[in-house]
Amino acid sequence: MECELAEIVETDDIHAVVGTIVNVSADEKVLSDNGKVDPAKLNALIFDQFRSGYYVVGEKVGKAWNAGKDLMKK
Repeated sequence: MECELAEIVETDDIHAVVGTIVNVSADEKVLSDNGKVDPAKLNALIFDQFRSGYYVVGEKVGKAWNAGKDLMKK
């Protein structure tokens, strides 16, 4: 992702750099047949500062916006 600096937010508890995305590119090896990034092929690394760990994205475990739909009917 290519970003432009939008603002820097500093408080006693946080230091955040906020950017505006101006360009996104991906290697063809991580694209699905429809040309979108496939998370399983991307093998993305995620940092969790609260548990001091690194995790890898992989298996799809639910469909967004539909996973809890039946629970809302109750």
